[in-house]
Amino acid sequence: MTKERLLLTLHASQLKNVAGLGKGTSDPFAIVTLLATGPGETPRVLGKTEVIKNTLSPNWTTAFLFDYELGKETHINVSVIDEVRKKSDKPMGSAVFEIGDVLGSRGSTKAKKLKMGGTLYARVQKAAPRNAGKLALRLRGIKLKNVEGMFKKSDPFFEVRRTYDGPGGGSWTPVYRSQHVKDNLDPKWGPATIDVNALCDGDLDRRLQVAIFDHEGDGRHDSMGVFETTVNGLLKAAGASTFTSKKGSKSMGMIAVDECKITGADTSTSATVNPASSAPAATA
Repeated sequence: MTKERLLLTLHASQLKNVAGLGKGTSDPFAIVTLLATGPGETPRVLGKTEVIKNTLSPNWTTAFLFDYELGKETHINVSVIDEVRKKSDKPMGSAVFEIGDVLGSRGSTKAKKLKMGGTLYARVQKAAPRNAGKLALRLRGIKLKNVEGMFKKSDPFFEVRRTYDGPGGGSWTPVYRSQHVKDNLDPKWGPATIDVNALCDGDLDRRLQVAIFDHEGDGRHDSMGVFETTVNGLLKAAGASTFTSKKGSKSMGMIAVDECKITGADTSTSATVNPASSAPAATA
């Protein structure tokens, strides 16, 4: 049978809040398991997503890479869990997806209702045929507009987003999410490492969006503007130029690229790729 390398991404909406009365909103993450398909096989955990604080509609940036035999029935189980500090984590629901069914769905995306409440979405796409390397990126904000109010300063973080080809793939989907920097309108964010295939399918001229937000503890983050570019645009801007973050037509400050380079790219056509790297303890 023909084998393909596939990439799985996940998001959910309107999950049930299991945090408990007076304990705020759940902090969901997901664990992905490739189920056994025949005698002698055992289930294999592909990994888990980052935790996203205080949200019932998480859009996880972690991606999962796995091999798929065309025509062979293959199932994955996705368990959504609320991270609870100093106590046992709480289940928020689970669903099983058949990979061929997902690939055959509109936009290669399948939705499953969870018994505990909410909807879980799985998207599967073919992985790029070669390893396009990792993007090492460091961004810095310059005189960002404060959206926190008169007596406080914003806590900015950023997302790097992409779109997907095909029906239903036109919306911006986060691939990387930074940590927030507290009370700072000139933030220097930590270094980001992003898989280039996960970001743009190895196409350095594919349109990307960088979105800036003011972090809020309740998960309702306020926009501090966006700008569009490409990987090539980021590479050219490194140490040389800035981008204007805009909210509608209004300038919300400037974003400088202090570092941007690609490392580890494979020029062979038979190389595999690794899942997208994501920031720990996600902020959105």
